[in-house]
Amino acid sequence: MKRMTLLTLSVLAAGVVGAAQPKADVAKGKEIANNLCASCHNIDGNSGIASYPRLAAQLPNYIERQVHDIKDGKRAWGQAAAMRVSAGISTLTPEQIRDVSAYFASQAPKPGETNPKENPELGAKIYRGGIAEKKIPACMSCHGPNGAGMPGGGTAILAFPRLGGQHKGYIVEQMKAFQSGQRENSIMADIAKRMTEEEMNAVGNFIQGLH
Repeated sequence: MKRMTLLTLSVLAAGVVGAAQPKADVAKGKEIANNLCASCHNIDGNSGIASYPRLAAQLPNYIERQVHDIKDGKRAWGQAAAMRVSAGISTLTPEQIRDVSAYFASQAPKPGETNPKENPELGAKIYRGGIAEKKIPACMSCHGPNGAGMPGGGTAILAFPRLGGQHKGYIVEQMKAFQSGQRENSIMADIAKRMTEEEMNAVGNFIQGLH
């Protein structure tokens, strides 16, 4: 009897967990994107404005975490503070955040272009091989050879985000935020503090054309 009771409780508990995490509704996510996000990120997530990140094909749990951080005031650098107020982020429910994150994740990314005059050779070297003398690892070891990103693998890290095709200006802005401690991430902060502005610009330029 005790075994049956425990089994029953386990099944019920699993059902509660499953109910608490409903499947995202991409159609509803598109509606939210059209109403709140499109003016800055474009309706398909391929933002044409350097200060607004491209969201198309980004890992959904990564988008979800960032939106929650902006909504809760934990992320307030760059455009985040304005986004919290003007974009209506504070009005979104957790379900709506999950829906819009899934929608952008489902969109096809459009590649950017690497500027041949902005040291793409150095950028490629850093992205693919790191800088051994500074103990800077290759970016692709976490973000993938073509910048598609990788899931966190059940660790405390939700995801290593997609970088391929991201705006150079946005990449550099985030690296400087990690470097200054404005943006918290122990792995990226340690890497950014070892990099010069020239190196950040070079790798940001390379990433912009990566696909």
